[in-house]
Amino acid sequence: MGEYKKVKDELVDELNKLSFPLAKSRHNIQRGGVTKEGFVLGKVFNWGDGLKNDPRQFRPSNRTQNPRFHRVWLLSKKLIQLHDPDFKFTSIQYNKNNRTARHQDAYNTGISSMIGLGDYTGGDLLIFDEEGKNPKAYKTKDKWIKFDGSKYPHETMAFKGTRYTLVYYNAGSRYK
Repeated sequence: MGEYKKVKDELVDELNKLSFPLAKSRHNIQRGGVTKEGFVLGKVFNWGDGLKNDPRQFRPSNRTQNPRFHRVWLLSKKLIQLHDPDFKFTSIQYNKNNRTARHQDAYNTGISSMIGLGDYTGGDLLIFDEEGKNPKAYKTKDKWIKFDGSKYPHETMAFKGTRYTLVYYNAGSRYK
């Protein structure tokens, strides 16, 4: 477990150094209209501020190609490889201090794998059944959670401190 802890600690150090951009296009997760910090590394669609949604353009995100994010990308891939070497993903959503409203993921396909990192308390992930009822809380701090975010509504419970979440997901073969 020594290598896993070392990679996780290095990743948190790198995340603490980053200036997170505002996730302006993710309106479905906002609570009270407040935009939070987040970005995606890996493959994305040619969309976003000033771009037209074009599902034919499935490409690495601009940040994935930016040297400033290179170490975070490498450490994130190493972390999940050490945890679950068989888990396949195309993209990683990074969130900082984001208490999401109840939502379903529109572009994820199948199972996502998520972990919470940082110095925080609370921040459990609340996952509902397919009818949006019977919520169940899952601890996120240093815990891996697998679930289908496009099938099950979910939201973040209140937390205190600095909370990062990394959501590893597959954007799906329908867009490749």
